[in-house]
Amino acid sequence: MNRISAMVMLAMLAALPASMAAAQDAPAKKDPQETEPRPKPPSPTPTPLDPSQSGAAEPEIKVSLKDGVHFRSTDGAFDIILGGYAGIHYRVFVHRPDDNVRTSPDTWYIRQARPELSGFIYKDFDFRIQLDFPTGPAAIDGTAQDLYVGWRYFPEFSLRVGQFKEPFGQDQTTPDRFLDFDERAEGDRFIPARDIGLMAYGTLAGGIVTYELGFFNGQGRAVLDTNRGKEGAARIRLQPFAGADDASPLKNLRIGLSGTAATVQNGAVGVFNSNTAYLNVNYLTTATVAANLLDGVRRRWGGELTWNYGPVGVRAEAWRRVDSVDTATAVHRHLYTTAWSAQASWLLTGEKKPIEARVVPRNPFDPRTGGWGALEIAARVDRVHLDNDLFTLGIASATGNANVVTGYSLGLNWYLTRNLRISPNVFWEVADDPITFAGGRTDRHFFGGIMRFQLEF
Repeated sequence: MNRISAMVMLAMLAALPASMAAAQDAPAKKDPQETEPRPKPPSPTPTPLDPSQSGAAEPEIKVSLKDGVHFRSTDGAFDIILGGYAGIHYRVFVHRPDDNVRTSPDTWYIRQARPELSGFIYKDFDFRIQLDFPTGPAAIDGTAQDLYVGWRYFPEFSLRVGQFKEPFGQDQTTPDRFLDFDERAEGDRFIPARDIGLMAYGTLAGGIVTYELGFFNGQGRAVLDTNRGKEGAARIRLQPFAGADDASPLKNLRIGLSGTAATVQNGAVGVFNSNTAYLNVNYLTTATVAANLLDGVRRRWGGELTWNYGPVGVRAEAWRRVDSVDTATAVHRHLYTTAWSAQASWLLTGEKKPIEARVVPRNPFDPRTGGWGALEIAARVDRVHLDNDLFTLGIASATGNANVVTGYSLGLNWYLTRNLRISPNVFWEVADDPITFAGGRTDRHFFGGIMRFQLEF
């Protein structure tokens, strides 16, 4: 996979000089990473699946360099995009005890390094191949992130098959490069991310209604299923004033509901082993007991809110997860995990805040012309609560562990250009119960920060 992808990307780069000069100003399509459908490329005449069937000459390929390298055919049937992004972090701990279990040093690391190849072929078929080469916590070198093909003929009904994100969790399904903070909220690790499956999706009523309905393995990214249990996921989003004038304060109001349902067979309770999202503090570790297994139904349901008006953005979501567990003394006991988050951001330089898209500075960074980019401040509070029965059932010890953590985030986003961003964040994480470290030391409060350097290409 890695070698083939690299050869394809090198071949396309070699073609750049031939046609770049003729296509510098070609328009760019909307980022195909967006899960919401986008219009198909325009075409003055129907394009046959095989160009040789038409008897016409082969279409020319033009190249443009806006938001990725676009290789677009003149008949609109093909648009292949070479792009990607990189996120480089420096994380520092101001207050956090260390020991050989609950420790991480101040360090530079590659949080994301994701080259991608995406686009449309024969106008109606889209695809995406995205790899990742991080060096951060729990990094898996060369892992495929998105790897799917799809069909987009009707805006009301499209299909996607392969590996991509399940439609649950507003924070999780927002691409990393469009997040307002350097890391996602505390409860993020308990909701699905990328999985292998099939999804139908579309928009109705002129963009007022968006739906997604998927059928997945339920095992996570790049994992083959080990049992017959599968996971269904669904989300519906309403943007009731989508057709309003751009000046309307409610035009970018969006609300949504989502849910998942799966059957788990003999799953490990180690899924509840938990580290904080920002400073990687291990706050709960399960006991190694063979009789403790997840077995039965796993369900999630949640709600979300997004509202952007001018330079201001507001986002919130809440969800609950239910797991069925067997122990030596209990059968099919339900464990409940709940989480919520709320955040607000403000572009101090006056640009409009888009919904899950690039911020485009009015005055890109250029000291020669006095341009200094766009500046944004953001604040967030979020909380995750694992079931108290993790302790009463003996799945984890109540001594030295915590099952409730609250996070407070304050961030500054400096968008130098539409493709370059620097984001210093400070984080304060608070556990409801003392966490035990080496030498018997306990603590509940942890403070630190992350500096993110992000480049999109």
